[in-house]
Amino acid sequence: MCCVLLQIEKFEVILLVIQLFSATANGDLLPTTALTSEELHLVRCLTHISHRYFPPGRILVISPPSTYRDVQLELIAEIHRTALWPAVVTVDGNISKPNKTEFIDRDGSYIILIPDGNINSIKAEIRGLVTGRYKFTRIWNSEARFFVAGANEYSKSHQTQIFDFFSKLRIYNCIILNQEHFELEKEYSRPTNINDVDTGLKLGVYTWFPYQSSDRCTEVNDITLLDSWVISAQGYFTENTDLFPVKIKNNLYECPMKAVVKNGHNYFTTHYDSYIDSNGKISSFIEGLEYDLLKFVLKNLNMTLVQVPVPKGFELQIREVSNLINAMYATEAYIALGSLGKHFLSIPYFDSTNSFYMNTIRWYVPCSVKYPRRSSLFRILSVELWLVLIISIVIATISVTLVGRYSCTSEWQGYRTLTSSMTNFWAVILGVAVSTKPRTPSPRSLFLAWVCFSVAFSTVFQAFLTSYLIDSGYKTPIRDMEELFASGIKHAYPDE
Repeated sequence: MCCVLLQIEKFEVILLVIQLFSATANGDLLPTTALTSEELHLVRCLTHISHRYFPPGRILVISPPSTYRDVQLELIAEIHRTALWPAVVTVDGNISKPNKTEFIDRDGSYIILIPDGNINSIKAEIRGLVTGRYKFTRIWNSEARFFVAGANEYSKSHQTQIFDFFSKLRIYNCIILNQEHFELEKEYSRPTNINDVDTGLKLGVYTWFPYQSSDRCTEVNDITLLDSWVISAQGYFTENTDLFPVKIKNNLYECPMKAVVKNGHNYFTTHYDSYIDSNGKISSFIEGLEYDLLKFVLKNLNMTLVQVPVPKGFELQIREVSNLINAMYATEAYIALGSLGKHFLSIPYFDSTNSFYMNTIRWYVPCSVKYPRRSSLFRILSVELWLVLIISIVIATISVTLVGRYSCTSEWQGYRTLTSSMTNFWAVILGVAVSTKPRTPSPRSLFLAWVCFSVAFSTVFQAFLTSYLIDSGYKTPIRDMEELFASGIKHAYPDE
């Protein structure tokens, strides 16, 4: 098995190298100019971050514009030296062989190279990846790690536009790598120490944090400088901080969850009910398992449920989803529920929960059987209680015999031996008269206590015994699946 895995890994590496060599031989990936110092350190920084944060074995998508081929080529060469990730290279968002990219998974990582941070270039790259959406099960995982990088400076407005664009796509695990400039560092980062030896040219790693307060949910307000890459020698990070920290906590500060709740006409999903209130007006409310589950989750996350109107055409035509897509992209809605159907799983724009369907099963089990009459004795008292009764007779017999034998006054011979005492006590419990009664006070007290116990026991025993002998009753039937599986009955179903 190890040999096979090694051969497969070797085959993938050779295949990627051959494709890269073929593209280079055709002149598609040949660098146009030599890399500048900033671009060289950009590649080194991206390589360092890839080794530290990108999971090995997952797909790495590199998407540069056509004007950034030299940086792309150098970055691919660095990645191929380690061969930790299968790489998919796009140019302007276009994949040269889209029919060979069915192996792209949603848990990979993305590096988008943009020289100047122009938002239109970002949109072109993303839209290029989405052009062939019908070929993919999902476009991407919103929890995947996205890296937007460029060797030049990005203005504050460009960074805000980039983060805002990814926020509309529900992508929050995104960072930007670009050349630092003083104004942005002064406003959003820690103070700069003039005595710092690393006050030269640096590449800054920026991000933003959603859901920080009720008025800072998904709007990009503050941009944070996480770390700086020093452009000197081989380059290094000044702080070595975590570049992909946990951004969304369990407390979302009552931020709104805008939900499109479609009438599923089913109490397992969503169902609209109406009633007449005290003023004579007709009011409606929503019930259903999906709706209740959503409210439960939002309550634990401290979010506010905001129901938005159902997009036009979505309620009547279940396959009309373009308006829903536009509403979600415009952040008018975040989630949709209510018997949406399996066909939504094939729409790459949406993330879907685990699908389920309902089915009714009728399981035939054996009927209850009668108890045998001989088992009535053991149904009245358990084995443990029968043992307690026998032990009680033995203890009472021994006690009366010892008291009668060593009493100061003389006692009848019927209470001075074990056999005679047991015979008398057994006669009492059966309701039969004894031959003689105790004479002295001590044996009489024990005898009276035993008579009281015997009357109570005989009353209960005879009542249950009579009822069980008349009607023995039925055994408890199988009531649930656990009892069915524990019964040992062989299960069978028709092969349809």
